[in-house]
Amino acid sequence: MDEIYRLMPVSKQKQKSIKGGNQLEVELRKHGHFWLDCGLTGLIKMLEQVDVENVKIQVEDNALTLSGNLDDIQMALENACDLLVDKYYNLSTKKQIEERSSYNFYYDTKRDEFVSFPKKKSVGIAGIICNTYARPTVGSIKWKDKKKCILPDEYQHLQQRMEKFVSENGLKITTAGLLVDGPNAVQPKFRIVVDEKKKGKRCYLCGGEVGSLEDANQTIFPFITGSSGILSFNSNAGGPEKICWKCSLLGKFVPVVGFYSTQGGSLSIFLPYSPSLKKMCEAHDLLESTKYTDDNLYRNYNHPLGGFYQHPYEITYAFLYSLYDKCLLNQPEIGTDGIHLDMEAALELTYNTAPLEFYVIQTQKEGDTFAGKMIWPFRETLYFFRLTEKIEKTIGVRMKEVLSYCVDYEASKNENKTLLRNRICERILKKQSILDLVEKHVFHTNISYFKPLFDMLLIYELLLREGDMVFKEEQEAAVSLGKCIGRAVGNSDSGKKGDLFALRKCRRKVDFLEQLNRLQFRLGNDFLVPKEVYEGKLTDDNFHEFKQFCMVAALNTYNAVTSEKNKKKEAK
Repeated sequence: MDEIYRLMPVSKQKQKSIKGGNQLEVELRKHGHFWLDCGLTGLIKMLEQVDVENVKIQVEDNALTLSGNLDDIQMALENACDLLVDKYYNLSTKKQIEERSSYNFYYDTKRDEFVSFPKKKSVGIAGIICNTYARPTVGSIKWKDKKKCILPDEYQHLQQRMEKFVSENGLKITTAGLLVDGPNAVQPKFRIVVDEKKKGKRCYLCGGEVGSLEDANQTIFPFITGSSGILSFNSNAGGPEKICWKCSLLGKFVPVVGFYSTQGGSLSIFLPYSPSLKKMCEAHDLLESTKYTDDNLYRNYNHPLGGFYQHPYEITYAFLYSLYDKCLLNQPEIGTDGIHLDMEAALELTYNTAPLEFYVIQTQKEGDTFAGKMIWPFRETLYFFRLTEKIEKTIGVRMKEVLSYCVDYEASKNENKTLLRNRICERILKKQSILDLVEKHVFHTNISYFKPLFDMLLIYELLLREGDMVFKEEQEAAVSLGKCIGRAVGNSDSGKKGDLFALRKCRRKVDFLEQLNRLQFRLGNDFLVPKEVYEGKLTDDNFHEFKQFCMVAALNTYNAVTSEKNKKKEAK
């Protein structure tokens, strides 16, 4: 008779502890490691959703303390693990739920019937922690004949009924045996040792003294090398590093607090982090309402900026904008008139009690694992919110439209269409100038209208140098000159778009002024530019910056003039 293998059931909270036992405290400390601390926050949030009536939970700035009976604490942690698996690891997409022919099934011994269930998988953050096949949650009977899926002799009375159930429901048998009393599930391995009597061993990650350790691997922190990786590079390196059960447990709770999105083979993760554990718990409550359930489980947040966001920095920008739009933006009416940043809410999220930052993690799928490409702590959340509000209110246009003009729709490959937008988003997030990128983009792509992008550029560059009156005057002079050039070239019968490209090619101030004089001579009275417009403002030091502002303004004005002329021709 084949053995029925028993594992911990999923989605069933364990019964309350009846027996008495030793009273004790279990402390899980905040370690200053963004991954483990996010996991600690996730554990707290799962404990809030399970029955912990007999366990006292105390959250301080640097630790979580569980006080109570040994059995009750053990049970509370196990229930939290079960809930974690149900909500974040063992999931089905809408397609998997709708395609009933792909269902698996199990035999319920109590009801004496077969039950079908959809396939499961782990996705997002959970997917890089536990990217394994579903395993039986209760029991499994191995096939006597694997190819024909024949049950052992002692279970032959179920064979015909099983085959009939499979046929009637159009199912295919894909499991290694007949599942019994429960489905299979994707679930990481949990090891909880509440009462450790022996000590003397040190955890590699937290330094805590414990009685037993386990190998460090990707289920604790996805970017740590496991034992096989260490030994494959250096077989004489000695034993791989080992960690305690607490660190092992915390690493699996990160999906509770994290945001993620997948694009092709890449995964973007955003983790809210603070030096204070209480602040992390408060931030989780504020941010949880912004999460979104995607039918295909490609992401757990939704941004209002449109499609084609596929590169690291534009994805990061879109995530931060989703928080700005959903969490902090009051919009009584559709449009820009209702844009108002609730500073009290912004400060509550980002600075009150303790500062909040976001760890931005970019990974790329390589074979069966994910390789880390970038880990970046973004600490300018409040700056981003205030900047976005200022731009949108000033130009009267939402960023969705502005950023749409940064896409090169003529690029041959989809991944190349938004490379420029990705670089612009990177510069904005890092408080750097975007002038050269915008100037190059509008002249190298076939774009006939980009006024919202032009307006955003002027406001953004001024905000970068807020208080610099000299820069402001130089920018105004360059834009004024550019508008004169664009208007003259567009209105004159002798003007052509190539005149703008000729000016743009000038590499020195003297060449630029000479080309300007030639253009004035050729266009005659159509182009009269008083010298005071640029004299004293255009210097050798600021020439390139001045010229870039000038040429973007010139092209924007030229497009507006020619568009108006074309409309008049069509009207005739």
